[in-house]
Amino acid sequence: MLFRSYDDYDILIQLCDAISLPDGACIMEKRLVDVALRHGLPDFTRDKWKAFMRAKKHFDELCGCNIYTFLPNVLENSSVNLI
Repeated sequence: MLFRSYDDYDILIQLCDAISLPDGACIMEKRLVDVALRHGLPDFTRDKWKAFMRAKKHFDELCGCNIYTFLPNVLENSSVNLI
């Protein structure tokens, strides 16, 4: 079995997926609930969500601010009803 170490680029791509809805970026928690509603909660969900939160924290620290400030309409997209 091959193990791959992820660099910042790989982690950023995963983070982008974790904050993206069809209409644009949203807060991560909104996206995670969206995925859980559509696909359920497998056993590994908790660890995966923690990894996404660590990734966001990492990039927040690199930028010296909340990364959401760079993304247009995050609050508007985050208030969209998922059902």
